[in-house]
Amino acid sequence: MLRRTLLNLGWLLAGKGVGAVLSLIYLGLAVRTLKSHGFGQFTLVFGTAQAIAAVVSFQTWQIIIRYGVNHVATHNKGALARLAGFCIGLDVGGAVAGCFVAWGGVTLLAPLLGWPDGLSHAALAFCFVMLLSVRSTAVGLLRLHDRFGVGAMADAVTPIARFIGALAAVMWDRTVTGFLLAWAVADIITAIAYWTCTVRVMPRALPWAELRQGWRAPLENPGIWRFAWLTNLNSIIGTGCNNMVVIVVGIATGAADAGHYRLAYQLSQALVRVSEMFSRAVLPELARAHASQALDSIRMLLRKSTGLAIGATLVLALALAAFGRPVLQLVAGHASLVAFPLLVALGIAASLDLIGVSFEPALIATGHAGQALKVRVARTCVLFAALALLIPHAGIKGAAWSMLISSAVGLALSGMTVWRAVATSKHAAIPPSGAASSPTDPA
Repeated sequence: MLRRTLLNLGWLLAGKGVGAVLSLIYLGLAVRTLKSHGFGQFTLVFGTAQAIAAVVSFQTWQIIIRYGVNHVATHNKGALARLAGFCIGLDVGGAVAGCFVAWGGVTLLAPLLGWPDGLSHAALAFCFVMLLSVRSTAVGLLRLHDRFGVGAMADAVTPIARFIGALAAVMWDRTVTGFLLAWAVADIITAIAYWTCTVRVMPRALPWAELRQGWRAPLENPGIWRFAWLTNLNSIIGTGCNNMVVIVVGIATGAADAGHYRLAYQLSQALVRVSEMFSRAVLPELARAHASQALDSIRMLLRKSTGLAIGATLVLALALAAFGRPVLQLVAGHASLVAFPLLVALGIAASLDLIGVSFEPALIATGHAGQALKVRVARTCVLFAALALLIPHAGIKGAAWSMLISSAVGLALSGMTVWRAVATSKHAAIPPSGAASSPTDPA
């Protein structure tokens, strides 16, 4: 299990390795071209779109893995296709609902953030594109079949397209709208790449007749609706609230500070991306172990993955301390060094998140998504309480410190929760008919 997890992680890292280098370049192009205020406005539009996407997202890739693993094991291609059809329906339905949310959100935020009419219209169009470029189900299908290498190639399309788009914006449209257009086109191309790869990997496994029967998936997979809503709430509280912090900073201290915070946050995400990739690689293995009721395997994988995460955290934290300031100056110029204290605080927060990298996947894979949600709710409450206390006194630094406090609380709570959940898990058997058991915790 650990060997397969690390192999899959290697594929994800290979795809992200190219992206990491290119992201530094196109991020630097955006900062240097748009300057502090313009980059701040770009950041606020992008953060708004990501927050709205998180609100309406059902994280269907997790649903595919959680319930699809048993269909793959029993070679029930029809049930898997119907599950995929159900998840595609969730993706599209959430995207359409998100467009209405985006219209209301942009209308409300535009005067608070000082957006002129032109930028408001561009922001709304960007939100529509980002929401409608659905690919989560395709991501789940590739990971369910251990095609992480194919997924890594599709994922690498985003940074490549953004890099090309940023160069085009610098040459022909050096405005916030120009960069938003580049990012929007990159999202569309990435979605096309993922679905193309999925169709090529599974050419006859997703017949249209079965996909249209997606409404039958809840009957064949008891508990799927509850699991879907729990993953949606997890997305809102996790990704959505992290992006809302940028909006809060923009409203409280201005667009320039929001840009500095986003720059530091983006660089610190090098650590978080490692943890996210490990999380995505480890979830299928934990799901397979749960399906076969291999409790000892889950415990072993948790111990070894946590040990590896602690070692990786130490290395990455030292790299941040040694190279954070020069990288920041290289990417965005000398004026951006005011963001270095933020980078340190957010980097430490990311290191704490990396230590608990396998905790939430373990809860989700073993049917304790409700417990994972409770941990996210608790750390989010701590985050916004800290924001309310610290931003009025410390400004933008208060936002970074709030993230650090929230990560420390989240690590402690998730650690206690996952070990208690695994230790007391009854591992109810999954019926051989192909229906996965519903989540077992009383959320």
